[in-house]
Amino acid sequence: MVSFFRNYEAQVFPEFPTGNGQIDLLIRYAGQLFGLELKSFADKHQYGKALTQAVKYGKRLGVSEIWLVLFIETVDETNRQRFEVDYTSGHVTVHPQFVQTGSVLSS
Repeated sequence: MVSFFRNYEAQVFPEFPTGNGQIDLLIRYAGQLFGLELKSFADKHQYGKALTQAVKYGKRLGVSEIWLVLFIETVDETNRQRFEVDYTSGHVTVHPQFVQTGSVLSS
């Protein structure tokens, strides 16, 4: 992945310390800083904690947007609409995004 970004003159920093823990991935591209926090989706409570953590990382990094990537075995459209909703606290917006790890085809 890092070599892919080199072709686009991007810098990639895995597990970047924020002073508030470590955000999983930072990408600097075209003069902008993109933060990605990676989690496994467990339940609504853990999801809420992940949103709060991502906001803290955004504040410490001085960025207005963070992407929260949530790995999940399967997810239906109802839950995508319920959880893939931007969350804003202060001046930081978190963009949650599910990544389905299981098969999208029914057996």
